[in-house]
Formats: sequence, structure tokens, C-alpha cells
Amino acid sequence: MLKIVTTIVIFLTSSAFLLAGVALPAAASNQPPDFECPDGHRWTGFGCEPEDDDTDRERTGCDQADPTVMNIPCRFGPFVWHQPHDSYLRALTQQEAAEFRDDGIYGCSGCLYDGLWQDYPLGWIYEWRKISGIIPPSDPVWGQVGFIWLADDPLGPPPVDPAALAQQILDDMDLQPIEIGMAPAPIDQRPDSLGLVGAPVWLWAVDPSPQTWGPVEDSMSEGGITVTVTAAVEEASWDTGDGSIRTCTDPGTAYRESLGVRESPNCGHTYQQTSRQHPDQAFTVTATTHWAASWEASTGESGTLDVDPLTSTARVRIGERQLIEQE
Repeated sequence: MLKIVTTIVIFLTSSAFLLAGVALPAAASNQPPDFECPDGHRWTGFGCEPEDDDTDRERTGCDQADPTVMNIPCRFGPFVWHQPHDSYLRALTQQEAAEFRDDGIYGCSGCLYDGLWQDYPLGWIYEWRKISGIIPPSDPVWGQVGFIWLADDPLGPPPVDPAALAQQILDDMDLQPIEIGMAPAPIDQRPDSLGLVGAPVWLWAVDPSPQTWGPVEDSMSEGGITVTVTAAVEEASWDTGDGSIRTCTDPGTAYRESLGVRESPNCGHTYQQTSRQHPDQAFTVTATTHWAASWEASTGESGTLDVDPLTSTARVRIGERQLIEQE
């Protein structure tokens, strides 16, 4: 048994899309146009196209009957094409569906959708939509929309959201902050370590790994869709504690005593003041790694993911070079 609410019709004008420089196709119709398509062509609902047109488009297997729109995508985000209802369906969330109960803001006596969900808690509420056009390359122009109660779940398991799956993969990667390497050594490692004003300081990530610097790649499959996520550090910002920030795009170079006194070839700093006035007479050095993460799905979809910056700290003591003259 189906109960359908009053249809809401959205009228779209071409001027709304001319601003974006997109020409809308002719309005869809379930009747052929007044003119006949040339021989060897067929009416698609928007216009005539060759019957043997096998250009880049592949058959999706999804066709809307009323109004006629042929070979439409079988999915737009959470909306999945359901042929028996000749429309796209989206199962409402629990919070949305609760508003249609007889004590909800839509289902209460005298409310907008009163009686739609008379058989609560059986069945579920779905939003349905009709498509009236597509703005190239793949943005839908929705026509009629509404809500419907269905006793059975027509969609089966909810469609896999590649972006959500990608986020899950990223969360499982266990990305970690770097271990700070410095010359002079941090006082947490060597309490007697002391650097000098004007002398070069080397900064680096100790033994960078896929989890601390990348690149790291992982994949997961669900519902017939495979998603691959790749993540890597784009840059590390070094707050040296004296008001300076150094940005390095690679892990830096580990210092060796055999290198003598020289500047780091790719990540370093020179202090111009002592750390005498700071807690424990040491500067606090903070290294923050900024990651970039992207994903690709077997469906052809792709995107980027936000990664929170990861930080680690160390302390370094800087003193002055003193010249002692003897007569």
C-alpha cells in the first residue's frame, strides 16, 4: 500500500543557468515534439539523437518514463533510481523520519503531512524526486519532489558513499607526528646540550616513516566499490620559539659531526638571541606537519580529505659565545 503526499513542483527558468554560461536542454516531455526527428534519430525527451549514437555515453539502464528522460544516471549522491516508482528515492535519516510520526512536526494532526505515516513504526519514509534535466557534465535539475511511505525497503542496503569510506580509510591510517631531530641536541635527550647564538641549527624528522611523513596508501572495498586513499606530508612548519617559523618541504637532513659547522642544506635556523629568559633557559621548538590526502573510487569519483595538523615539541638551549683574552 502506498501513500503519496501532495506533489511539490519546482519550476526552473533558463535564466538561472545562463548566469553560469550553461544552455539548458528543451524541457522533457513524455510526448514527441511537434516536429519529427530525422531518419535514423530518436527522441530522448530533450531532443533528437542518432539511434546508433555510441559516443562516450554508456547505457546506464535507468530511464525515466514520466516525464521522459532517457539514459539517466542511476544515482545522484544519496538519491538512487528506483524503476518501479519511476523516480529517485532517498531514505530519510531517523531524525528526519521522526518528524513524520503522528507526534512529529509534519505528521501531527492538522500538520502538513498528517497521516502519511499511519502505520508507524512499520515501513519507512522516503523522499522521491523526478529529474527534468541535467546540466553538463552531471548536475541534476530536479522537477517534482515529495515524500512517500513504503512498507518494504525498495533500495536494499544503503548505497556506499565513497567519500565516507575514504574518511574511514584515512582514520585507520594512524598518522603520527614526527620525532624531532636537532643539532644541537634537544635538552630532553642531552641535558648538557648547548647551542650558540649565530651558529647554524639543523632541524629534521627522525627516521621518517609512512605514518609520520608518507606517502601512505590504503584501499577498502564495500558494496562493490573500492576506494583508495593516498596521504603524504606537504610541508612541515618549525616554530623555533624565538618568534621565527621555518617551513620545510622535506624531512630535513640528519646532522653528523663529520659535517662540521655549516648550515643545513634543506631545513635549519640560526638563533640571534639566547634562551636565557625562557622557561628552563630553553626555547620550545614545535614541529607541525601539514598533510594532503586524496581518494579515488572504482566508480570514477575522487576527492580530497582534510587532515588535522600533527605537532611535536622539543627544547633547545642557546647561549652566547664568550671570548676570554689572556695577557
